[in-house]
Amino acid sequence: MGIRQYSENMDDAKAASPGKQFNIAVVGGGLSGLSLAIGLTQRGISAQVFEGASSWTDAGAGLVFAKNSMDAMRKISPDIYEAFAKRSSGQGWESKKTTYMDYRNGLTDGELVTSVICANTGQESVHRTLFAKDLVSLLPEGSFHMGKRLVDLTTRDSGRYTLTFADGESADADAVVGGDGIKSKCRQILLGEDSSEATPKYAGEFAYRGMVPMERAVAVLGEEFARNSMVNMGPDCLTTTYPVEKGTLLNLVACRSLEKWEEDEWVVPSSKEAAKSDFAGCGPVMQKVVSMMDKPLKWALFDHPECSTFYKGKFALIGDAAHASTPHQGAGCGQAFEDALVMCNLLADETVQKAEHIQEAFAAYDAIRRPRTLKVVNTSRENGEICMMRGESTGEDFGKIKATLDERFYWIWHEDLDQQVETAKATLHKRLQGSEHNLLA
Repeated sequence: MGIRQYSENMDDAKAASPGKQFNIAVVGGGLSGLSLAIGLTQRGISAQVFEGASSWTDAGAGLVFAKNSMDAMRKISPDIYEAFAKRSSGQGWESKKTTYMDYRNGLTDGELVTSVICANTGQESVHRTLFAKDLVSLLPEGSFHMGKRLVDLTTRDSGRYTLTFADGESADADAVVGGDGIKSKCRQILLGEDSSEATPKYAGEFAYRGMVPMERAVAVLGEEFARNSMVNMGPDCLTTTYPVEKGTLLNLVACRSLEKWEEDEWVVPSSKEAAKSDFAGCGPVMQKVVSMMDKPLKWALFDHPECSTFYKGKFALIGDAAHASTPHQGAGCGQAFEDALVMCNLLADETVQKAEHIQEAFAAYDAIRRPRTLKVVNTSRENGEICMMRGESTGEDFGKIKATLDERFYWIWHEDLDQQVETAKATLHKRLQGSEHNLLA
């Protein structure tokens, strides 16, 4: 399908959306891009998703969610939350239904340091790839395209954008939203490839990741540890485990500090022997977790701790393309759903009728979302330092670690999302009034 057919598809959908004289190209078919596209199309706005990968891959990664994440899903679309609920896995024990995570002393047999509570929801988790496939099924037929890796974005005289893909095909759109992950091409284009902000920053850590059948995990770790969500903490090391796929699998993450990452790739094959060697001396339970990784992949951890803007003109960033974080708060993907919620409501606002209004909507989105999301990025890296017992104010004192863990997540989970949307809309309306005044002056 070449430029003409893509553009005709998008323009046909635009014509079928009374009052909205624009269409949106979403670059990236991860959870941020998919949730945004679902929210837009269900609000009568034409959107097409262009995913760079040519096929689905199982990265062996789970994702965890708390109250704010689930609230955002419901508010974008009940269909998204329903797809999530059908696949999600909470804590296995009824007594832990409100527990977000048990944090344990990894230097011992897993002595409990604290149980962090998220009232009403606890923690839920999913297999990332399978959830993404479910979300694709919620999009209109013909609006999701794989094998479309963006290589260039240009602005035409009409003010529309032309997206050029690696396979030589192209598409036109009135506005573009980049949700193409931490290695985002959209971020490089928007900020400039030579900008220090365009490049992800190495977080000084690597992780082994994998999944194992729950029966095997129970045999190795015991019922309580395997069927519920746990973090084991130690000097310069931690493991995180939680059930996914309705408790049939246990997701495993084992992190270690490493000053420099010297591999060319961010993800490299490793071996069971190498992983066990890296975690020798890290405590018996952590060693048991690592022992279950038969063919582990070694992942360097990067993030985006700073960004001067999430938009320019009618071109904006969401999700990891805007604010990729380390996994230590389990909050990164939840922020992607918050992004999608705010953006789809701004673009659906009755004051946004024409393509020229989109820039003001993106400016309002940037004003509301950038401060909160970048705070999440930096507090996530900080939480990793705390749990690896090298926090600036907590060190190796489990009493201080408990005190900070017990209170540090509240501001993330208990955000008033309706107020966030209303504040963004008020910012949009003020900007639109100002632009109209300038035009009349």
